[in-house]
Amino acid sequence: MSCIVEIALACPLRQTFDYLSDEPVEHWQPGMRAVIPFGSRQLIGIVIAIKPVSEISTGKLKKIEQQIDKQSFLPVEIMQLVQWVSRYYHHPIGECFQAALPKKLRLGDSDEMQTETYWALQQIPDSKPGKKQQQILDLLEDYPEGLSEKALRLQLGNVKSSLSALAQQNVITARQHVALPVPCLELQLAVSLNNEQKQSVEQVIAEKEQFSSFLLQGITGSGKTEVYIEICREFVENQQQVLVLIPEIGLTTQFVERFRHSLATNIVVINSSVSDADRKQAWLLARSGKADIIIGTRSAVFTPMLNPGLIIIDEEHDSSYKQQDGLRYHARNVALMRAKTLNIPIVLGSATPSLETLYQVKLKRYQLLRLTKRAGGATLPNIKLIAANKTADNNGLSSVLINSIEKHLQQNHQVLLFINRRGFAPVLMCHECNWQANCRSCDAKMVVHQHQNRLFCHHCGLIQTLPKKCPECGHSELKSYGVGTEKIEQALTAIFNDVPVLRIDRDSTQRVNAFANMVKQINQGQAAILVGTQMLAKGHDFHDVTLVGVVDADQALFSADFRATEGLAQLITQVTGRAGRGKKSGEVLIQSEQPEHPFWKKLLQDGYEAIAENLLAERIQMELPPHGFWAVWRAEAKEADLAMQLLQQVAELLQQTASGVMILGPVPALMEKRAGRYRAQLLMRSADRASLHQLIDQHIEAVSKLKLARKGRWSIDIDPTELI
Repeated sequence: MSCIVEIALACPLRQTFDYLSDEPVEHWQPGMRAVIPFGSRQLIGIVIAIKPVSEISTGKLKKIEQQIDKQSFLPVEIMQLVQWVSRYYHHPIGECFQAALPKKLRLGDSDEMQTETYWALQQIPDSKPGKKQQQILDLLEDYPEGLSEKALRLQLGNVKSSLSALAQQNVITARQHVALPVPCLELQLAVSLNNEQKQSVEQVIAEKEQFSSFLLQGITGSGKTEVYIEICREFVENQQQVLVLIPEIGLTTQFVERFRHSLATNIVVINSSVSDADRKQAWLLARSGKADIIIGTRSAVFTPMLNPGLIIIDEEHDSSYKQQDGLRYHARNVALMRAKTLNIPIVLGSATPSLETLYQVKLKRYQLLRLTKRAGGATLPNIKLIAANKTADNNGLSSVLINSIEKHLQQNHQVLLFINRRGFAPVLMCHECNWQANCRSCDAKMVVHQHQNRLFCHHCGLIQTLPKKCPECGHSELKSYGVGTEKIEQALTAIFNDVPVLRIDRDSTQRVNAFANMVKQINQGQAAILVGTQMLAKGHDFHDVTLVGVVDADQALFSADFRATEGLAQLITQVTGRAGRGKKSGEVLIQSEQPEHPFWKKLLQDGYEAIAENLLAERIQMELPPHGFWAVWRAEAKEADLAMQLLQQVAELLQQTASGVMILGPVPALMEKRAGRYRAQLLMRSADRASLHQLIDQHIEAVSKLKLARKGRWSIDIDPTELI
């Protein structure tokens, strides 16, 4: 007997679709995948529900073309999580499933796990084995369950012929086994924790049977990772899985290595730098319970777990956890909802917690765990503010900073210079006619990238050849202004020509393993200068860096974004925390055009906590997030006024029933033109989260049907973190 199958499809329509199946109801389960006709295309969708034919007229329904899975491949918990995400962020459910699944599974691949050859000892050899054969036997003796050929090869090099010889003698035997992550064959001794670290571990473990939210607030270098590892040890020993979220792909290698060398367990990695095949395998290992620890960036929050025990979010304050296009979810908020649903603890770690998290601590919804001392006896660096006057001659570097760099290099130490702007210079100008290199598609300037002889727009990706003369008046003397990582690198190479200068930004780390190779070079410990953007500020543990210099630090002091001060305080605190993390003491020099600004005095005298406390009090007084709730309607169109007109119509709809919700705007975005499209936004604010969502639910269908809504793009951003 046939049935009707309700399916979610990856399309911008905010609905599910009914299809007719010749199979009976019992052949279908929510969470299966099916191939269906959609217009002129074939799409793969996720089954949401199954209905008997009697409920609806089937005359106009198209038939399902293929059932991919024989049983549900998505666990019920993930189905419910994705449906919650769709409701909370008011985003089409089919696109939410797309965000939650690895690419190969989205495209219809089988959900069977890859296998590989494992070798195990069978008997003692009759004759004396060769050197390589003996090494293989010694290793296998420690692993009675067997070791994969990949693990043997990584440890001993080419082992093919030796394995064949031992197999022919029946000394070892091969079998196919699910491909697991290669184990670390040389575990390090567990680190001795200080009292604060022990107390933090004990408090989390004491509540391991229930949902509890913890903020692990530890100063930079206080050993938060060691606390994570020890908590994980307890859960893994109890056969429970742990999901660990980190903000940046660049942190993955160092972070995973520390876990692998401390815990004899299966650790998988899920992020966009992992191959599609490996990502699929990691996801399936987690779903089957064979992966004990899952470490990943934002999208890993949707990874299924058979035996979930704990979620950890490292650097929880980091803006990378918020997706800024498509499904605009915040991984921290999704993780909190997931932990609550699963009734398991969640640990949020940071040296500079977000105001959202500190507000929850203030309301006593999160328990605060503190680490106030640097681990291993390291001391906090000495921080000084220096005036950035007379820096033009040295491409943005003051003489005080240059002298200090020289002193640290002479002691064979490493220096880290932070500037949050890649490229050579942000402005190219002609003094004859005042022409400037502006992007033709954005309200932004083109950035000079001298190494590549190009002008880049960092907003839309437009690339042009660097002009040799002014395109307006033909004058041959064009001057660049401002500094970026390239200009700082060039200046330092000229001043310190016998010391390697490593530039670490998005441009220099595009090649596969480029960043990991640079980190290896840094960890060798020779004198070197590291120049980089935010990639260097987050979580890295460089024990030989004794001087951190912050160049052009004032950019956020005069920003239109009310969150800019919080972000600047977090960034400066994080980057200064890279100094003196080992046995060598550290020094930090912050170069500022505004050394008298009260922000600097407050940050250097009282620290991040005092800044955060003041900012939170201001936000509460002004009813700004996290005290109030915001949603932003965004629109963009190729025609100049269309986005504003569309949002004006949205505002009129919302005003009809906007009880308890303030509607502000619409206004053009701060950068109105971007990638050739004109952008506008409409702000909703309320003291009550439910009222905000109810108002959106009331009118979203009507907005979808507006004529102008079909001529431009529009979206809703719940809990926005930027308004640009």
